[in-house]
Amino acid sequence: MHPFLIRAVLFDFDGVLVNSEPIRFQAGAKALAEIGVPLTWEGFVKTWLGRTDEAALADILGARFGADGKRVMERRNALYEARLDDVMPFPDAAQLVRRTPLDIRLGIATGSRRVEVEGILWRAVLTESFQTLVTAEDYGRAKPAPDPFLTAARLMKVPPATCLVIEDSPAGVAAALAAGMPVVAVNRSRGDRALDGATWRVATLDQLSVTPRGEVVVQEIVQTRG
Repeated sequence: MHPFLIRAVLFDFDGVLVNSEPIRFQAGAKALAEIGVPLTWEGFVKTWLGRTDEAALADILGARFGADGKRVMERRNALYEARLDDVMPFPDAAQLVRRTPLDIRLGIATGSRRVEVEGILWRAVLTESFQTLVTAEDYGRAKPAPDPFLTAARLMKVPPATCLVIEDSPAGVAAALAAGMPVVAVNRSRGDRALDGATWRVATLDQLSVTPRGEVVVQEIVQTRG
């Protein structure tokens, strides 16, 4: 258990709460391909995962960002918004939301746009589950800077050290640690060793729970022989 008592749980959105990353990749790759720039899944994971579209595309496009960045983002946004109905919550994340005690606040801190997040939450009937929603429009510096998580803590009126972050990307883990928050990294089968810096690392959120008092409980996976 962590020595601090948790008062809030802050979820990253894409890849933690909802299974959106394959569709986000497809939308971004198509928008980039239309201007002759290739994007592989490995490149997406390394450059885009856990970051705002603007920050990621600035790295991908380099000197071309000034001329092409805006229209690539607009095209990517249109392609992604057309497929929001296909984005579903991860079952383990939805179950964690439901079993978290009512005295523990829930928030989202993400690099995605508000229109995307609100649309997906509404379709998944999860809108009322979260007291705070921090999206790309709400802060200055993207992850791995701590701004998204510090903004969420300020809005929730809780000390950063009492916020438990749930992340799946190296940028997100770094941002949580920079904010002074304990962080659980859920490994969605990408095998990223950069997640090793997290306070805890789990294979599924079924391993994680928070007690009514605010204690973090992480259960080990027990493997049995068939």
